[in-house]
Amino acid sequence: MYFRSGFTFSEATTAISVFLPITSVYTSTIIKDIIANKEIDQRTQKRYAVGFALISCTLTLLFIIYLLTIIVVKAYNLGIADFEQFKALLILGETVFAAYLGQIVHAMFSAGPTEAAEPSGASAPGTGER
Repeated sequence: MYFRSGFTFSEATTAISVFLPITSVYTSTIIKDIIANKEIDQRTQKRYAVGFALISCTLTLLFIIYLLTIIVVKAYNLGIADFEQFKALLILGETVFAAYLGQIVHAMFSAGPTEAAEPSGASAPGTGER
């Protein structure tokens, strides 16, 4: 939108400087996990529940749609009075979505492997307890 004269140079660089830190945190976590798991092993492949996948995709898409919407609305002056309002909406949106997207990114990329829980009522091997 900067190239379409929707933002001045100062506005574009300010918007990028607000958006970049949170994006780089998520990206670095994802890249770190990809590098750590560069070898494919069928035994360690993660599988996610349908609900988790649905929520993950939905929240990510909502975040992208929100960002695109406020950028287009600001660029074409369709309801955002000035750049300060745009900046406030950008920070507010990132704050709200960061809480949820942070949980998703952490669950998918930085959480350790889950260990199988022992069934209730089972005794530890070799203890003879029941």
